[in-house]
Amino acid sequence: MTACFDRRRFLKLVAAAGLSATTLPFARLALAAGAAPRRVIFVYTPDGAIPEQWHPQGSGTAFTLPAMTAPLERVRQHCVFLSGLNMVGPGGTHEGGVIKFLTGTGGQNNTLGVSLDYYLGQAFKTQTIRPHLNLNIVPIYTDKHITYDGNGVPVVPEMNPLAAFDSLFAADTANSLNTQRRSSALDHSLAEIQALQAKLGTDEKTKLDTHLDSLRELEQKLSSAVAGTCPAWNFNPTGFKVTKSELWQNPEFMDASRMGLISDLHTDVAVHALACDLTRVVTLKWSNSVNENVMSEAGSNKTCHGASHEAGADFVAIKAWYMERFARLIEQLKATPDGSGTLLDSTLVLHGSCLANGSWHNHDNMPFVLAGGSAGGIVGGRSLAFDGIPHNKLLVSIARYMGQTLNQFGNQDSNPGPLPGLTG
Repeated sequence: MTACFDRRRFLKLVAAAGLSATTLPFARLALAAGAAPRRVIFVYTPDGAIPEQWHPQGSGTAFTLPAMTAPLERVRQHCVFLSGLNMVGPGGTHEGGVIKFLTGTGGQNNTLGVSLDYYLGQAFKTQTIRPHLNLNIVPIYTDKHITYDGNGVPVVPEMNPLAAFDSLFAADTANSLNTQRRSSALDHSLAEIQALQAKLGTDEKTKLDTHLDSLRELEQKLSSAVAGTCPAWNFNPTGFKVTKSELWQNPEFMDASRMGLISDLHTDVAVHALACDLTRVVTLKWSNSVNENVMSEAGSNKTCHGASHEAGADFVAIKAWYMERFARLIEQLKATPDGSGTLLDSTLVLHGSCLANGSWHNHDNMPFVLAGGSAGGIVGGRSLAFDGIPHNKLLVSIARYMGQTLNQFGNQDSNPGPLPGLTG
């Protein structure tokens, strides 16, 4: 071989050895050195709301929060309250709402499309171990999904918080994705590299060795850095156990009487997966649409679904309970360091549901709230009112926050583009 061994040729040789950019996680991290990566969390709570008890009274920065969203008062400076966004399309009620929420499609089985959480997970799948962390908190059904793959097929979430933890942080090195993340791509491809070296001339071999030494040094530095920035925490301090794994056995993670504890476990896994950069995309789905869990921890002896039809004090208390959990998530992200800021700065959190008015089963004036994302220009502490525009614009804005150059997501917006006034 006599050709000049330039950078382009080196990259081709490295690719031939199985060491493309998609197999060098530490090199990928170095590309964004000094800047925290963007993350997103999609939060779903079931069965809509009571609009007058949910949406702020007032606009801009001068507004008050009614009873359902009152728990967000203490984190309002990090939130953008959105009113007047509609999930449009022919698919109605609960079933259409869960389809529309993250796909922006018409909400019918013959119009299924990819959901934004899955789409973004695929966009970052070469940069993290887990493309998408999809969690379902105390489900009562195993259908009514909100996540759909590129073929419109529902993606089943993980319901067991202990299993979710084990898949990411388990001490068992044979199964731990955390261990995989820190393993050396060079070591894994040593045989291929040696075979490649044997085919090179002296000059080319010397230059390849120099490049490989640089990559090895980079791996070692970044391995230490990542290990130092991944926060340790006391997971599952109460000793929650799952002794029954089959759904027909009513396993412990489906016990609605312990929904708060199980929520905390799922949320802990989600936050630390983001903090350790094991994923960039998380879905936290509380129960299911048509939630028939009795919400005793909210001070109600009614189910969320049943209370939604009554539209009274029980439903107010139940939705306020969910918003208390949402506030805690925001506070946990705020308390987690990330680069020169916090995890909340680099993470955009969306709350949504399957319905607007829970007793009317409509999709007009949806209960959307955004939190965090200041690193991408999202300004909190505001109430933004719109006049019935499709929520597809909100999905586009979230995709753009994550660095995707989209102008349309879903198929229900005749005037595509992002949500106006969100950044600035």
